[in-house]
Amino acid sequence: MIGSPQRRAERPRSRQRGFTLLEVLVATAILGVAVVTLLGLHGRNLSLSAEAETLTVAGTLAGDVLAVARLEPVIEVGATHGTFAAHRSDADGHQVLYGGALSPDFVWTRDVMPTALPTLLQIRVRIHLAGEDRTLAELWAAVRAPGVTTP
Repeated sequence: MIGSPQRRAERPRSRQRGFTLLEVLVATAILGVAVVTLLGLHGRNLSLSAEAETLTVAGTLAGDVLAVARLEPVIEVGATHGTFAAHRSDADGHQVLYGGALSPDFVWTRDVMPTALPTLLQIRVRIHLAGEDRTLAELWAAVRAPGVTTP
């Protein structure tokens, strides 16, 4: 007989395998939280990368301002301010220095101060973004005072 209990016992039962709807919903929720977290981290990484680029450019520009000061035949004590130009033809070598394509957004301040030794001057260079007060890079150096000879 086809429908007898004995016949049903002989037939192997096929077990259905798979996920329940609840398991799928829980897995989807976990995946959603993970994706949102990773997107937030990616956004933070992008902003940190941009900040690192800005600080790197500022540090390089500070070194450029210091190098120009060391090349000047006369360094006067006091503060000097200036900007940067993206093209060499726009720079004058004094108030407007060539800094490359990323430099026009930055401004510089150079403070020259006497030291306890008459043969040395102390130079401090600070770099800011135009319109902001936050110092992005600062370099200090001691240079020989121009016109002073040592025996």
